[in-house]
Amino acid sequence: MTRTNSWDGAADSAFDQDFADGFIGKYVLIGITHVTHDGEFIHQEQLHGTIKHASANGIDIALAGVNEGKDWRMPPMLEEFDPAEPGVYELKSTSEVVDNPDFTLMVTIRAANRS
Repeated sequence: MTRTNSWDGAADSAFDQDFADGFIGKYVLIGITHVTHDGEFIHQEQLHGTIKHASANGIDIALAGVNEGKDWRMPPMLEEFDPAEPGVYELKSTSEVVDNPDFTLMVTIRAANRS
């Protein structure tokens, strides 16, 4: 189960919808590392699924595997996706296997400093 909340930030005024339309239907593998405000590791998770919608308000992914049936929204940052190398990817967090995703994305989420 995903522990990372869906994104609900402001729309990106510089978003390129024509560019984004080319990502619809693509399969993505996302690695998310959570760290404290000073960079100490908290936990890591991996998500995968199909991009079903992309707009200035966010990218909606129909999750697969252990998160099947759930949608997850990420920030509108398609330029951060990397074309995936062909092959089989084993997810350490769930032991799932993902064959030949179209794109990968690695992100780090830093917790706010609460002091």
